[in-house]
Order: sequence, then structure tokens, then C-alpha cells
Amino acid sequence: MKKTQTDSATETPPTPQEERAADLCVLAELVEIQMSIARATQQEALQAPQPGVDYGQRIATIARSVRLTLLLKRKLADERAERRKAAAQREAAQEDWHALRVKLAVLAASYESSKDAEEVDRRSTEVCERVERPEVAELIEASRAEVAVAALCRRWGYPVQVERWLEMADEALEDLGFLPSEDGEDDEDPPEPGPAGAGCRKPKVPDTG
Repeated sequence: MKKTQTDSATETPPTPQEERAADLCVLAELVEIQMSIARATQQEALQAPQPGVDYGQRIATIARSVRLTLLLKRKLADERAERRKAAAQREAAQEDWHALRVKLAVLAASYESSKDAEEVDRRSTEVCERVERPEVAELIEASRAEVAVAALCRRWGYPVQVERWLEMADEALEDLGFLPSEDGEDDEDPPEPGPAGAGCRKPKVPDTG
């Protein structure tokens, strides 16, 4: 009993992708069930028709149900494809703007750990100056965003809340038009990536309150 409870508690919830894939499987099964009913109805109408049964209407009802199910299946499949496309575009943009993303994340860390506006200005200036140093620029270029942000936060005494800082950086990049939204609704092409030091002279960190 204890083992069963432990297993249930440690089960990983399905991801949105897994849930959508399961939905598509269910819809495919529904279509097959509906087609089986349609074939059985056709067989009964041809071989042993029952008095008073409108087989034409019954087939029409089943056909309408099949069409609606197929439309829903297609819609889910299209949404899945769009999400994949949007995720790929977002990931590519994050790579293109890697250096700026890291810098904005560290700026977010400095912003959130500052006590007043004066300290925000001082720390922001310090970050913008430090990220221009060759050894820091090399670290950013050679490391994944998560690794670079964690290393710089530790080096400069900021809270190491990497996921939070990167989320704030992504929000800023979206606001600046450099990063597509997660739902893929952005139609305009993002600007071309600039030099590694671009964007730090006038940092824009989301105001969280």
C-alpha cells in the first residue's frame, strides 16, 4: 500500500505535448468507432432492414459526427504544428539574441536586488560596464544562458534565481520585439541581431511592481 502511494505521489504529470497527443489518439479512436457503427448500419440496412428505421437519417447523423470529429482532429493537429513552429522560432531567436538575453537577465537580478532607484542606476551601470569586459563576453558567448547567468550572479553577488531572471529577460525581449511570443501570434519579423554589446547602453528591465 505504501509503495502504491509513493508511486502515485512521484508520478510526473503529462506535458501539454503529451496531453495533445493523447487527445489526438482519442479522436482517432472515436472516428474508428463511428465508422464501425456506420458499416454495421449499412450492413443491417442491406441485409436485415428493421421496419420503421430511417437508415438514411441514421447514416447522415453518423456522417455528420465523423466530419465534426475529423475537423476537431485537424484543428488539434494544426495547433500542435503551430506550437512546434512557434517554439522553434522562439528558441532560434533566443540563440540569436543570446548575449543580450544573458545581459538582460543579469540586469533583472541587479534590479530586483536593489533597494532604491539610486542603487538601481548604479548597479545597472556596473553591469553594462562589466559585460563589455573581454573575459565576461567570452564567458557569455561560450556558455549556455543558464550557466552564464548563474556564474555572473555568483560573481557579482546577485541572487542566483536563474529561471526567474531569464523569464524577465524574455519578457523584455518580447517587449522590444526581438523574441516571438510563446503562442506564436507575432506576425512581424524580429530585427536582426546586432553586435554582442548592443542593447546594454539603454537596458529595459520589466517593472514587476
